[in-house]
Amino acid sequence: SDSKDCSSELVERYGADESECLGIDYIEFFVPVVDADGTTAEKIAKFYQTFFDAPASVVNDGTSNLAVVAFGKVDDNGRSEQSLLFREVEVEDAIMKGTASNDDLGTGHHISIYVGSCEDDFEVAASNCVEGGLLWVNRQFKDVVLTVEEALEEKQFRFKDIVDIETGDVLYTLEHEIRSVTHPLFPGLRR
Repeated sequence: SDSKDCSSELVERYGADESECLGIDYIEFFVPVVDADGTTAEKIAKFYQTFFDAPASVVNDGTSNLAVVAFGKVDDNGRSEQSLLFREVEVEDAIMKGTASNDDLGTGHHISIYVGSCEDDFEVAASNCVEGGLLWVNRQFKDVVLTVEEALEEKQFRFKDIVDIETGDVLYTLEHEIRSVTHPLFPGLRR
């Protein structure tokens, strides 16, 4: 990782020497197998590794392949404070396959993730997503962020498509609100 360790900056600014998981431990999503080769989970893991430098792995639990993407601290046993799980499922019904990860209704369901340990880490993630053409605006919210500069000003950006980094094909759609640890809603600021 090219990210610098900004832990001391966080301690000084927010008075906490480690992250406190105040959310859900994990969320599991059922992702349609989009290729006959059954590598959707591998492609999703590679997406998060590439754009966010997130630790990610793929396991088979005897039922299906599962991408495990870690956020927050990772302990000596490899368990993270929070994880996104993406389980491959066969979807036969064409209607279900088309809507399994689609939010055409604009319900605003999304996940919010704080990235890195300082503003520099957030800027790298924003740059990666801008370069990848991922930034997206949900018109239900005030923030309109399509550049790195706007992301730094708002301290957040959004994207919704998890893509195959080699082909650009959409693997799964899930609105992500990516926030800097300097965002006003960062749990460390509300102590």
